[in-house]
Amino acid sequence: MTTLQRLARLALIALTALTAWAAGLSDARAGQGLIVRLKDAPAHALQREQALALSATRVAGQRLLASRWQAVLKGSGLVAEAGLRLQPVGQASHLLLPGRTLSAAELARWRSALLARPEVAWVVLDERERRLQADWPRPADPLFGGLEQQWWLQPPGGSNANAIDARLRGVAGFQRAWSRTTGSAEVVIAVLDSGLTPHPDLGAARVLPGYDFVSDWDSATGRGYANDGDGRDADPADPGDWVSAADRAADAARYASCALEDSSWHGTNVAGMMVAASNNGVGVAGIDWAARLLPVRVAGKCGASVRDIVDGMRWAAGLAVCQRYTETLDPSAGCAQWAPANAHPARVINISFGGAAACNAEYQSTIDELWARGVVVVAAAGNEHGAPTRPASCSHVIGVTALNRDGFKASYANFGASVAIATVGGDDAGGTWGSLLADSGLLTLNNQGLAAPGLAAYAHHFGTSYATPIVSGTIGLMLAAHPGLAAEQIRAGLAASARPHVQSPRMAVCSSANPGRCLCSTGTCGAGILDAEQAVAYAQALAGAQAYQAPNWAIEQIDTAELASAVALGPDREAAAGATPPSSGSGASSGGSTGGGGSGPWLLALMALALAALAAVPRRASASRPG
Repeated sequence: MTTLQRLARLALIALTALTAWAAGLSDARAGQGLIVRLKDAPAHALQREQALALSATRVAGQRLLASRWQAVLKGSGLVAEAGLRLQPVGQASHLLLPGRTLSAAELARWRSALLARPEVAWVVLDERERRLQADWPRPADPLFGGLEQQWWLQPPGGSNANAIDARLRGVAGFQRAWSRTTGSAEVVIAVLDSGLTPHPDLGAARVLPGYDFVSDWDSATGRGYANDGDGRDADPADPGDWVSAADRAADAARYASCALEDSSWHGTNVAGMMVAASNNGVGVAGIDWAARLLPVRVAGKCGASVRDIVDGMRWAAGLAVCQRYTETLDPSAGCAQWAPANAHPARVINISFGGAAACNAEYQSTIDELWARGVVVVAAAGNEHGAPTRPASCSHVIGVTALNRDGFKASYANFGASVAIATVGGDDAGGTWGSLLADSGLLTLNNQGLAAPGLAAYAHHFGTSYATPIVSGTIGLMLAAHPGLAAEQIRAGLAASARPHVQSPRMAVCSSANPGRCLCSTGTCGAGILDAEQAVAYAQALAGAQAYQAPNWAIEQIDTAELASAVALGPDREAAAGATPPSSGSGASSGGSTGGGGSGPWLLALMALALAALAAVPRRASASRPG
């Protein structure tokens, strides 16, 4: 038996034992893996270069890598196990895939044994990360809350004397920002999400060739999280991410822990907020009128895996990523086929998925590499009224939490020291105070399909998922004003230009004892309230080699009749009671076209008429569905 064959056998042992480990789960499905990085591991891209060089060089590298893995696995005392594989992940890590389902206790023992080896830098579970939008029941009414459609794009303003829908003290102020710039086609914003569906209000000319990194697909059974008939490919279209009772019945090991839900069309929702066609007389406006969108599909059924998110980040930034793995137990075999190079690297990466665990080494290593290249990752803080989720909690990430339109923290939004900035994300009717202080959510693009894509539509949404593209869109405008901004300058500019958090003589500050609607501080919700116009002014000042001078902001004092009534009910207890955060997703559906093809003048006119009719509907609650 050769060294590589012995290594393969030992790798099988480790993979099976390690894969089942997952916090909070009694078992892990076969195929879920662990991401393992050896200390000073060679980069996968370097192995590709060696493959093109002298064969002796490559063989030497293979033997060295094989001997290191052999030492790790033997030293860990792992027992021979069948059906294991090794696949490249990220820059220099490997995903260990099992051949059977193990208990959490078994896998924890294997993980501990591996981590005890001096050759191992880290071991990270390839977990499924979920969409970070708030959960909210789906009312039948098409226009929930009855508030104005795109209030989140309007200038900030209002006072305690105004009616609730005229108080916009928490919005970013894009109308004012547009007086400075409406964007640049040189700016590329990547959306790492569930993919895109066709929409007449999302111009094809501004959508760049993207990629699908959802890797889980079993061609033998025709099942998998990818849900599109294959694994990684060059088609970032969203086939739908619904999970049905039939899915669970057919493959309980894969879907038992997934929520039963209709398709979310989350990627279309998020993309529409940033780059929906603007000033064209149809549908809604987007934040940036010129930037180009890079769709990177990382999420399918049941969310997104760490492995797919990491590789999606790297590809979006222009780095080499593996598309098709070598199905072998030899870790030195590397990648069977590399994904085509991304010809349009993004400066901004928007991600609205995450997990409750702490930032892990695989995330941080990738994010640090991107930050050094000037690429900014903007991530949602999450919606569990607690600490920010990862990757928003990682260093060198612009973590975003959500505010009510009046400037205080939305009921569901996570908060903490790792949050960088806050902006509106819609405030639902959940919690003790919800019926008094809720808004309509953020109106954006949607799709009416419950499973596969259906008619194009519009909908209101809630969640830090939707606060995040507001920040990403603002960064796009900053880069239009000053393309040379470094990553640290972008973060500094958002902070320097932010408006101060609102205050109130009635509302308590955010804390673990008061995690619902509450007053933000720089220690819980970032530097302040995002101000898009001043963020662009900061970029313009640096572009002209001038010092930026922030306005002398007045601190808004929130003291309204609605708030007085809410406080009289006691604390906003949604989180304290352990209730599920309000859901959102596809809210009121309006306008529309077929899911595919172009939009002729007749279709655009029809959509305009439909939207006008929608705006005229009496104020009622809008529908939403989990996403």
